[in-house]
Formats: sequence, structure tokens, C-alpha cells
Amino acid sequence: MHSLSIEIAEAYKRGNKVLICGNGGLCAEAEHFQAELMGKYGRDIFIPCISLTGPSALITALANDIGYEWVFAHQVETFGQTGDVFIGMTTSASKNIVAAYHVADGKCLHSFIIDRRTIEGDTVGEIQNNIIKFLHQVALEAKELCVEDAVR
Repeated sequence: MHSLSIEIAEAYKRGNKVLICGNGGLCAEAEHFQAELMGKYGRDIFIPCISLTGPSALITALANDIGYEWVFAHQVETFGQTGDVFIGMTTSASKNIVAAYHVADGKCLHSFIIDRRTIEGDTVGEIQNNIIKFLHQVALEAKELCVEDAVR
């Protein structure tokens, strides 16, 4: 059982949510993970999750007004509450992911970075493929923990 799965299940039980972000292909994976947590993937448990990668009007407004480096950090500052889970994904130590991580950590969110150090792969594509496999596992484990707890 991965610690991220445990933290997501615990956040759900407390009434908290997950905030997730990534750039490029990992932007799509953030939205994919949101769908897995909030949809019927694996179990009929619906875990609140916000992908910070959209809507596009918000992203472009924030990029224009405060700079692209801060588009995710600003949303973490706005949406994040103590006890939420933050997941930032990057294959290149993206400044906007790192900035969001620091804001999340400062607000006492359970903060995780998924990157080349945590997911193996020889190429960016391989790392991204391994990230989505990992996120599928995390979603299933988190939902299983929620079900197990409800049965007890």
C-alpha cells in the first residue's frame, strides 16, 4: 500500500480533497486521475479531486496576471485547506509545480511530488506511462481503503 493511497483515503474520511497538477502530458494525466477518483473507477467511491490544470480561461488569466510559474501555486493558495492532499507531477522539475508544492506544504497539505526520482523510466514517455500506472494503483488502493473502513 503506497503512502499516497493512504493519505488520499484519510483525506476522504476527513471530508478533505485532492489537488493535482502537471504540465504537458502530465496535465492530461492530472485530469485523468481526477476522473478516476471522482468516477466509478474500481469502486463506487467518489473522492473529491480538483485538477488545477483547467479551465483554460483561468490558466491563461493567471499566466497573464501573475506569471505561469504561479498558476498552480495561486490555486493551491485559494483552494487548499489543511488536511487536503496535493500532488504535483513533473518530469523536468517544473518551476510552477515546485512553487505549488511549497505553497501546499506551507498550508499543511499532505504534499507529494511525482517525478523522475519517484517513478522509473529511461525516457519522458516511459516515465509518463509509469506515472499513470502508478496513479491507477493509487486510485484503486485509496478506494479500497475507504471501502474497508466503511465495512468495519
